[in-house]
Parts: sequence; C-alpha cells; structure tokens
Amino acid sequence: MTAANSAQDLLPAEGAAFPLSVRLLATAVVAVTAYWGVRSTAHIEPAQWLKPSGLMILAAMLMVAWCLAWMWRSRTRVDHEGIHQSWVWDKRVRWTQVTQAKLIGIPTLEWLIAPRLVVRAGSGGLMIFHSADRRVLAVFATYAATGTPMLRPPMSPAA
Repeated sequence: MTAANSAQDLLPAEGAAFPLSVRLLATAVVAVTAYWGVRSTAHIEPAQWLKPSGLMILAAMLMVAWCLAWMWRSRTRVDHEGIHQSWVWDKRVRWTQVTQAKLIGIPTLEWLIAPRLVVRAGSGGLMIFHSADRRVLAVFATYAATGTPMLRPPMSPAA
C-alpha cells in the first residue's frame, strides 16, 4: 500500500481540535482566574472603581469564557475538499487553495501543546488548524510530507 492510498483510506476524518489535557488545563486556569477575580472584589469596592471599569473586566472575563467554551466544542475535519475547523469563527480552506503546509508538533509535549497544521492559502494568509485526533493528524502529516492533497476517495470498481 502506498502513502497516497493509506491517506485516502483515512479520508474523511474528524476529531477534537484540542487534546483533553489542554482543555482541562485551560479550564483550570480560567477557573482559578475567575476565583481570584471574585475574591478581589472586596479590594476593588473600597477603591471606588468606576462602573465602566467593572463592566470592562466582566466583558473580558466573558470573552475568555466564550473562547474556553469553543475550545471544548472545536472540531477539525479533513475531507476530499479541504480542511475545516469549527471555532468562534469557522476556519476553512480547500486543498486547491493551499500553496504551502507545515505540520508543527512537539512529540513529547502533545499533551500540553496541540499539534497544528499551518497552511498558506493562495491569498498569502496563514491559517492554523489544530487537531488532537490521530486520523486527522495522519492526514495532516501525509499532506505536509507529500504536498499532494487527497482529492478523491479510492476508485470503486465500475458496475
């Protein structure tokens, strides 16, 4: 079996964008930050902060919580058309638009730093797709190594 055939067998593939350990660590950091934020209100009240300052802090915390929620929901999908990652705003690129791709991951730290595929689209912009799923990462690795998008599934025998 060639590398192209094995990659075609993997398509389509979909999985979590971030490893469970990364999501749990991010949740812990946000929880500790929220805890200390609530505890600090006793010191903020005597300082007579203006209401807009408090609203700004609350808005920032809501944005952090929103990103955390999307970290838990985010999924990466590769298929014969391209790559898609759900996020606060979805990221999508077609294989035909990709001019350069590089897979970045630190093998001993995958539990802490999510592996990612960095692609340069035809317009010159960079897009980053995270993945914790082994099948998605296998497609990423095959594409980064060969530069050949797997546009079609294996040919089925003619009837």
